Amino acid sequence: MLVRVLIVVAILVVASLAALWWQRRQGVAHEVERAGSLSSATLGAKRGYHATFVQFSTPMCAKCPPTASLLGRLAAEDPRVVHIEIDASERLDLARELEIMRTPTILLLDGDGVVVSRISGAPTEHQAREALAAVPRTGTDYSI
Repeated sequence: MLVRVLIVVAILVVASLAALWWQRRQGVAHEVERAGSLSSATLGAKRGYHATFVQFSTPMCAKCPPTASLLGRLAAEDPRVVHIEIDASERLDLARELEIMRTPTILLLDGDGVVVSRISGAPTEHQAREALAAVPRTGTDYSI
């Protein structure tokens, strides 16, 4: 009987640790290796000249609308920043190319359209502002 109780307790501890690990990863911006850029034509909308939040969403995603609202509000505060929401189910080609495995996933582009960070999961306002502040200053004073 004691062995069974210890097994159940061990399973609960492991599950709790896994849940904490998963929760701490949500919304954290990870820098990515700078590679090619994404054009406005590829995205289907104009990029911002300082930064662009490219949010991949799906119709069934519960966290996508609040994330879109947050990123839209942050973009509205600075005319150099743009938020673009892309339905991953309609743009499977782009989602596959960029290895989008879940929604919401946010790619943060610099002024040249280069992906500088990736956020998997819904970020908090603080996390989104922190990622935006880390975008290097590039580009010009106009939207592309």
